[in-house]
Parts: sequence; structure tokens; C-alpha cells
Amino acid sequence: MEYIQLTLILFIYTVLIGIFMKVANYVGEKLGMGKFFINLWQKTRKSK
Repeated sequence: MEYIQLTLILFIYTVLIGIFMKVANYVGEKLGMGKFFINLWQKTRKSK
């Protein structure tokens, strides 16, 4: 019985993390956070 509960809990966590990642990706695209961090990373590489 413990294995079934453990499997169920892991499945629920996996689903919740997947939903959270999709929401975070959507919000990041809408706010342009990806471009900001890429530009920041490129500027730090050029300054070295």
C-alpha cells in the first residue's frame, strides 16, 4: 500500500511541476525575461 501512495504522490508532484513550468514559461515569454537574460549574459561575456 505504501508503494501505491508513494507512486501517487510522485505522479502528483510531477504533474504540478509540469504545470508550474508551463505557466512560468508563458509568463516569461510575455514579459520578455528570456531576451533580457540572454542580452545580460552576452554583455557579461563581452566585458571579460
